[in-house]
Amino acid sequence: MKVKYSYILIAIFLFQACGDKIPKTALELFNRAEKHRQAKEIELAIKDLHLLIEHFNTDLMASKSQYVIGDIYMNDIRDFEKAVEAYRKVTTDFENAAEIPHARFMIGYIYSNILSEYEKARLEYQSFLEKYPDHELSPSVKFELEWMGKDINEIDALKHITS
Repeated sequence: MKVKYSYILIAIFLFQACGDKIPKTALELFNRAEKHRQAKEIELAIKDLHLLIEHFNTDLMASKSQYVIGDIYMNDIRDFEKAVEAYRKVTTDFENAAEIPHARFMIGYIYSNILSEYEKARLEYQSFLEKYPDHELSPSVKFELEWMGKDINEIDALKHITS
């Protein structure tokens, strides 16, 4: 009987040693995700960020992780629909998170500047201004609304970029 229990304990130990270990803190898991991202191991980075959200969902790092998932889809993978979905989850899943205004801005930015879905962008930006009129991004939102759909050469403040 003792031999049988020994085999079970060895099997459990081997299973735990071979499986993915979840770090003890959200910050450790977030840092591991960042290392994966820097190493261009994007799928592993996203997996770690999802693990963080799942296991540390009340930690402040959870909303930041969801925001970073949006950033990865936008900048690393260049899947803009998934980026919008990820940013939207920040606004719906994390009440009062510091990242919400930034996520709302990015949704409007993607709709306006990448997907050319100007009406969706306008709605996002107007909602942003209603909810966060004094936010640091408000001037950028107003700029986006004023010049939405215009060619860069039509915007005096940006003409130097194409010169």
